[in-house]
Parts: sequence; C-alpha cells; structure tokens
Amino acid sequence: MGFFARATCLGSIVLTAACSAGGGDGQGATSNGDAESSGEPTSAASTDADGGGSSGGAGSSDGGSDGGSTGGNDDVQVVPLRVDAFNVPTIETYYACFEFSFTLDQLGHIVGFAPQIDDAKHVHHFVLSKLDGPTGQSPGYSCFDLAGEMIYTWAPGGQTWELPPEAGFLIGDGEGGSVTLRLQVHYNNIGGDEGAVDSSGLDLQVARTLRPNNAGTMVFGDIDGIAIPPAMSAYEHVATCSGNATSTLLQEPMHVFGTAMHAHELGRVLWSEVWRDGAMAFELNRDDPYLFSAQHMNPVDLVIEPGDEVQTHCIYDSTDRTETTVGGPGTQDEMCWNVVTYWPRLANPVDTCGTGN
Repeated sequence: MGFFARATCLGSIVLTAACSAGGGDGQGATSNGDAESSGEPTSAASTDADGGGSSGGAGSSDGGSDGGSTGGNDDVQVVPLRVDAFNVPTIETYYACFEFSFTLDQLGHIVGFAPQIDDAKHVHHFVLSKLDGPTGQSPGYSCFDLAGEMIYTWAPGGQTWELPPEAGFLIGDGEGGSVTLRLQVHYNNIGGDEGAVDSSGLDLQVARTLRPNNAGTMVFGDIDGIAIPPAMSAYEHVATCSGNATSTLLQEPMHVFGTAMHAHELGRVLWSEVWRDGAMAFELNRDDPYLFSAQHMNPVDLVIEPGDEVQTHCIYDSTDRTETTVGGPGTQDEMCWNVVTYWPRLANPVDTCGTGN
C-alpha cells in the first residue's frame, strides 16, 4: 500500500475516504477510539490497509516516493506531504500555506518527521500545524499567523526527528477521523530570482499503536518587542515566560524531549534557562555559536514544573546594520525562539510563551 500527498489533498493512511471536510478540535480523541481528553489515549487496534490513493487538490499523485511502512515495521506508515511545484514569489519575504486533508479509520500518532527540502536556496523555514478543518483557500495562500496547533518546525540544518516511545502527536480525533494539516513555508527570495519552483515538504511517520502520552509543541520566546540597535557586537534580548504563566499553562509537569533554538541572520549565541524558586535549575538548551545553516532539534530529557520561569536569551551582532532591527517575519528581521516538544500535551495548547504574551 502506498500513496503520495501533494497540497491540498492526500489519500487516507489506514484508508477510508480522502479529502473530507471538517476536522477535530485538537483537544483530545472523541470519535475514532477510546482515548482520554487528558492526553493519555488508550492504544488503538492495529488495522491493515487494503489500498487507496490520493485524489484531487493542487496537484496530481503521479510521481514521487510512495507511502509505506518504515524499515519493516508494519505498525508505522510513512505519509509524504509535498508542495506541488509552487512558483516562488520574487518578493524578498513570503509566507505560503498549503493544506493537506485526509481521513483515518482509527486514531494515529505521528512519531517522526523527515524534512524533504527541494529549493534549499529559497526555503527559509516551515511550520506544520493541525487545523480544525480545511479553510478552502488556494494552495500557497499568504499567511504569517500560526493558525491551528503547532506540531513541528524545520529550519536549515534540521534532520529527521523521531519521538521517544513515551509520546506521539494525536491525529484522527476529528469527526469521522478527519485530519487537516497546514504547512507554512517561509520563502526568502532576497535576490528577486525569477522562475524558482519549489516542491518541498516532509515525510510523516504515523503509528497505528498509540504511545502512552499525547505530545505537544510550543515556543518559549519572542518576536514582538525585539529591537536591536545598529552597530552592536553583542546585544542581548531576553524573552521571559513567567512563573505565573507556567502556573496557568501547566496542570502537571512538562516533560521536554526536544528543543531547537531559532533566530535569523544576527543571532550569535542562543540559550534558555529554567528558574525555580529564585535560582536557575538548569539550561534547557544552548547553541554557542548559533549558526543559521546548522539549526537542529536537540534530544533532551528535562522537566519544567508549574511555576518555573523560562528565560530565552539571544545575543545578536548588528555591527553591519545602520538601522534598528526589529522582531518580525522577514529574514532581515529577527526572532528569539526556543521550540520545544514535550508530553503530556497541554489541555489548552499555546503557540508561544514569552515576554509579551
């Protein structure tokens, strides 16, 4: 069995119907299995697929690698998501969104991600999110918002990322087993190149047997509020997720199993600290030096408690700039992010916790 997915539509994984409308609310399994909304679903029965394929959407399914099991593991299906020959705009900064909708006949856990970058020159980063349902917008529609629930991020240097056996990202919990995923791609065409075409995406590893916990992804950091003066060799911005904020967000300890730092061209040293009871408990991550071309997810096994303060520090070098650099979406703007993957999933997930939110 196999299939190949292109925006905006793909065939089902353990197959029923493709490209259905509607979707889940992302707050727990409610329709296709006996899962608890607390984030600890019971295991779904393993069901063999008996055929199917992709249909309709922005492109055909007549090329590329097929979906299939991984390394002889029949419990894990590879689901390829691909942008379909998107014409990269000639403007410097463009955020394009592509949606993929399909159905499952049982709950599944995404347990791994393998980026497949086609136009490495122009693809700056991307974010995969889970939506309540299809928006009906055309493939490549303009977007900067982080709509939906963030699942996965990629930036240059990122490699295949597999989750630990304790957790997976739950899908198939929408009405009728529907799933809609949105891939936001940041295209950076600083030279205004014409004729650039991109077919990037990623391969999902989806397990039929559910892990003990639902996973989540969020960011400790800032975009708004960053203002880096020109001609500074080591300007520091600190994004703080306060103890009051983590007390509100966390009903139980957050088990962090992955962490990736992210900034743009001025970033030189990035790290996050977790403070508990007025003292630093541990460093969550550190990139020293930070290299934009070598961003990566670091596997960790750390626990953030309710009431902990998370400080994300970003050191920037603006010696080549003549004007203030602010936080924003463009490559010439800046960000100060630590993307963390964790379990159990928050009852009310948020995208970002930083100084301004």
